[in-house]
Amino acid sequence: MVDKFVEPGFNVSPFTCIHCGVVATMDWQNLFTAYFSSMYETQWKSCACNNCKEQSIWRTLKGPDLGDLVYPLTVNAPATHPDLPLICVPDFEEARLICGVSARGAAALLRLCLQKLLGCIGGKGEHIDTDIKILVAAGLDPHIQQALDVIRVTGNNAVHPLDMAPEDVVENVPVLFEMINLIVDERISRQKNINERFARLPEKARLAIEKRDKPKA
Repeated sequence: MVDKFVEPGFNVSPFTCIHCGVVATMDWQNLFTAYFSSMYETQWKSCACNNCKEQSIWRTLKGPDLGDLVYPLTVNAPATHPDLPLICVPDFEEARLICGVSARGAAALLRLCLQKLLGCIGGKGEHIDTDIKILVAAGLDPHIQQALDVIRVTGNNAVHPLDMAPEDVVENVPVLFEMINLIVDERISRQKNINERFARLPEKARLAIEKRDKPKA
């Protein structure tokens, strides 16, 4: 199960690390500059992840609790699920990279990512609405169907604005990443884990199960 995404924020801890994607505590430090023999506090702060030890750099704005991320580029999105099919990874990663500057672009990419993902979990990967209908008819969990439609509708409105205001698209984009990862977790990872556990059963037990379930002539 993937960690729930906790949006990174200035001077707060814990949150989802921008580098490793793990929800971890953060070590905040003020940065200083030297002038002759004296040290002066700057408007900059470093934030080190206690999981991967990588750092991000933040700039203090007005007030001690206000600031913005300057390094690396803003990536306010969950990490890519390790079981996301390879054909989907480039679109998901590109959406992560641009979501801070173009929510509409990220939503459109995630819609494309979903279209490809559907082709890996029982659909044809051509028309999202048709694939959802096929999966629902095959017994798709209603919660997964709702997750699919959240991505479909938001992605459609990002490219062709209909009933969703631009600010609603921006608000929904972080959720879209979570929805993609949820779908992968439920439709790919769960079955993968079951298969791996079954494969580790003693051979005698597995052969007995296969014999039990083999159709009788």
